[in-house]
Parts: sequence; C-alpha cells; structure tokens
Amino acid sequence: MSIVTKSIVNADAEARYLSPGELSRIKSFVTSGEQRLRIAQTLTGSRDQIVKQAGDQLFQKRPDVVSPGGNAYGPEMTATCLRDMDYYLRLITYGIVAGDTTPIEEIGLVGAKEMYKSLGTS
Repeated sequence: MSIVTKSIVNADAEARYLSPGELSRIKSFVTSGEQRLRIAQTLTGSRDQIVKQAGDQLFQKRPDVVSPGGNAYGPEMTATCLRDMDYYLRLITYGIVAGDTTPIEEIGLVGAKEMYKSLGTS
C-alpha cells in the first residue's frame, strides 16, 4: 500500500484530517516520483541485459545449478530460471514505482509460496 493510501486509510479510520507529518511524507513521495519512474524505466529497458548478466554470474558461481541434477540443468530449465529472475526484477520495479515493498510482498511472496506448494516442497 502506498504512503498516500496508508495515510488516507489511517486518517479516515480515526475520522481526522491528514497530519502535518503525513502530508510531509506524501509530499516527499510525490516529489520522488519522477526519480522512481526513471529508475523503473531504466531497469525495464535494461531487463534483458540485467537478467542475462545475473544468470551468467549465478551459473558461474554455482555451476552445480546447471550441471546434471541441478535445478537449471538443460536448456528448458535454464530458460525457466532466467524467466523467474525476470519475474522478480519486474516485481522490484513495481516496488520502486509504488515506493514500498507491498507489491513484492503481496505478489512475489504469494507467488513463491504457490510455486513451492505446487512442487510439493512447502
């Protein structure tokens, strides 16, 4: 939940106007919006390179992952691993734009729990 929504929900629950502190935090959030959008645009525009580099580094540091028996062994599983990295990078951009971790927590953690549940490892 963004700082704007949180502030409004809290103030409304207490039947009051937004406090000076809440207004100040909202102002900071709005002021930082352009920078957050630039960061998200940069990450989005560079996502293929970021994911490839992250995968290369992971597979170099952990060759067992792409070796027989590893979680990313074979072209299909390697592609799945890279897809998952891209998914989490996308969630990070959501968090940056929102200015908080709620999208990562609500979408990412729920998704990871469902994935592990479907694999029978929860």
